Amino acid sequence: MSGSGHSRKQKHQNRVPFVAKRDIKRNDGDREKESALRHLACQNVCKRCRQKVVWRFQMGKYKPKRAGTRGRCNSCGKQTVKLAYRSLCDLCDPCGKEQGLCPGCQKPPELAELSREVKVPGETESEEEEEEEGSEDEGGGDA
Repeated sequence: MSGSGHSRKQKHQNRVPFVAKRDIKRNDGDREKESALRHLACQNVCKRCRQKVVWRFQMGKYKPKRAGTRGRCNSCGKQTVKLAYRSLCDLCDPCGKEQGLCPGCQKPPELAELSREVKVPGETESEEEEEEEGSEDEGGGDA
């Protein structure tokens, strides 16, 4: 009877939002490595796969591949997959780029919508604002 379909309010409201690795003291080198890995893991994948990877980082669920281990590519069969949650090689032998498939979900180009420009949450957005202002100035000079 526990799954009878009725819904109710949350029994205990969360006092503070979830913060991954809140209780772990980390040095600057670890933070830099994680931000570099976060940026690399979000490159050349579709929007949905990028959302999955970002969620895994936010919730502390991302498990990177161990150093020295590689996965097998589903397209060419070589052991060239370096990043976790990927199934096509895209760094040294770009099977995903050649076929236009997302290396995470292997969807075709029409469905994949590969994101080349990566916007990772937590990074500064001042550079993006400056680019937008620069493009507006250029458009105003033509009229």
